[in-house]
Amino acid sequence: MLPENRDYFVERIVTDTGEGMTKSHMHEYYEIFYLLDGHRRYILNHTLLDVMPHDVIFVNKGDVHLSQPVDQDLRYARYLITFNDAFLDSLGSAFNKDDLTKVFLHKKLHLTDSQHNKFNNILNKAENNINNTNVYAQYILKADIIRFLIGLNQIAEQSTSPTAEEITVYEERIQEVCRYMFNFYNQQITLEQMAKLAYMSPTYFSKRFKTVTGFGFREYLNNIRIRMATELLMETQYSITEIAAYCGYHDSNYFGDVFKRIVGSSPNKYRKEHYMV
Repeated sequence: MLPENRDYFVERIVTDTGEGMTKSHMHEYYEIFYLLDGHRRYILNHTLLDVMPHDVIFVNKGDVHLSQPVDQDLRYARYLITFNDAFLDSLGSAFNKDDLTKVFLHKKLHLTDSQHNKFNNILNKAENNINNTNVYAQYILKADIIRFLIGLNQIAEQSTSPTAEEITVYEERIQEVCRYMFNFYNQQITLEQMAKLAYMSPTYFSKRFKTVTGFGFREYLNNIRIRMATELLMETQYSITEIAAYCGYHDSNYFGDVFKRIVGSSPNKYRKEHYMV
């Protein structure tokens, strides 16, 4: 998580109590989840990712995501690297923002032992400097984050296409449902329709969906719809009512309530703060 009034942050957590991300969410900054130890399941938009030590997960702005334990094993250690556009802009014209963030086109990378050792050293130094207010310490911290991003981009450019995740038949069906919902979020979508798509009864599907993804069915659908609504608010001049209808909400007041609950501000306020056209 990016702390308030910070444009970049590096945090290492070691826990056996499952401390960390407990609810699905999205945000308007970049996030890199780097697992050091343990076993996690990561939900990223409509994709289920099995995360093992030395795996790196890339969460782009607006991605709906959730990290959860596997088989009730709560022990894990990870780095979380977060930064926003203001951080990238502060680097000046010497750095191309698109070059540094190209790696976010990927969902996941796996690091070799030597790559892990290299990046672990970089991030360890970065974390040591995160609360140091000395201006030179902050310069070094920024440089370490840039080194980390450049290194990951170089690895991503050299990597082959990722292999398919090993998931069960039930997980595969749920993932197919998530993909359908992600692609057709603005149409009428009911739990009964999706249960039929997954070849399950509605009751069983509802339980399986929650178990596999960590999301309630309605929660997932709302997150996807609101994610799309944020893009329309930033990039178009459509009215709030038009955007609500396009994203599958026939009641603009209900849309506003859901939007504020997920994003933390009203649609109008969000547009004023993020409008790009």
